[in-house]
Amino acid sequence: MDVLTLSIVNAFIAATFAALLVLQYKSERQFRYQRYFILAAVLMLVNALLSTVNGSITSLPYWLVPALSNTCSVGAHLALACGIHRHLQLSAKRQWLLLLLIPIYLIQLTDFASSATANRMLFAIPLVLAFNLWSINMLWRQRHSELGRVYLAFIATFAFNIIQFILRSTYMLLEHFQIVHTQQSALIHSIGFFSLTAFAILMIGCVIMLSHSQQRLALLHVSERDALTGLLNRRSMQTRLVAELNRGQRSGTTLSLLLFDIDHFKQVNDQHGHKTGDRAIMHVVDIASEQLRDYDLLFRYGGEEFLLCLPDTDEATAILIAERLRKAVAHTAMAVEPNLKMTISIGISSTSTFAEPDELIEQTDIALYNAKHTGRNKVVVYQQP
Repeated sequence: MDVLTLSIVNAFIAATFAALLVLQYKSERQFRYQRYFILAAVLMLVNALLSTVNGSITSLPYWLVPALSNTCSVGAHLALACGIHRHLQLSAKRQWLLLLLIPIYLIQLTDFASSATANRMLFAIPLVLAFNLWSINMLWRQRHSELGRVYLAFIATFAFNIIQFILRSTYMLLEHFQIVHTQQSALIHSIGFFSLTAFAILMIGCVIMLSHSQQRLALLHVSERDALTGLLNRRSMQTRLVAELNRGQRSGTTLSLLLFDIDHFKQVNDQHGHKTGDRAIMHVVDIASEQLRDYDLLFRYGGEEFLLCLPDTDEATAILIAERLRKAVAHTAMAVEPNLKMTISIGISSTSTFAEPDELIEQTDIALYNAKHTGRNKVVVYQQP
């Protein structure tokens, strides 16, 4: 396939990419990183259109081709990196990085750059490789997250782009300095355009996959999470507890449950209002969250009741954790209501063998009931009758 045809194909792909992203962004404006991907698609489109016009209609001046087209190519990779940076919510002023396109374009206008293709490559290709490597580095650090598989697809796409740029530029530099004499420049140039086509198609797939995966996770989050606290809700509790009980049985470890609620919470609502009651719930949730290990699970069990699942935790350790939590709540005042003192009562149940979640929760509930009716602000362990 000749360069002109590939340029037309690239222009079509870039235009389709930009249109899809614009439509997607209009329906999902919360995903603001897509604005950078739209910019990347537009820059790809401009680059492809300039190449198409230059190869079919008329020869364009140097400041358009290759100066502006090369700048657009580098800018597209920079915009992709900025989009990934924005998606991962990393701290930095990304928009200022786009100003790099101005000196990149001005460098293309220098006598050194305009004198030979190899000289322009020395400016442009290291930047492309740097932006691709930056993207890979950001994504690699997040490969174990919920979107890890999508990030690995991005990494593979950027790796493909890096490899093709290195191989193609190495050949062209060797030919420029007359180290090799194969006279295959036209073919290599065509392969380069085809590689850009493949990169664009792969990138479209990755971006769409990222958006759809985020939508799926958002829906899953809504179905599994409590609206007020963001904690796991009762709907997700059964499945999670069964998984942890099965894992504990396989590994021969003990699982403990803590069921706790806020003492005299009805009085808080009656005397201070439901808004303060919600703040009181969030206050306790924030304190409890600070006590958790990475693998602990905290559920909102009821209005002011919470269930804490502690994998690999025996009864003695569970008691220590419960006491630490109880004291933290009792000794920490609310920021908005410093005079409102709260306490919690906690029931504990532990098992080293598989048990039905409902049975284990019932035992924990009995222990909590005993804690509430023997003075409150205390920890009680379930005792087998």
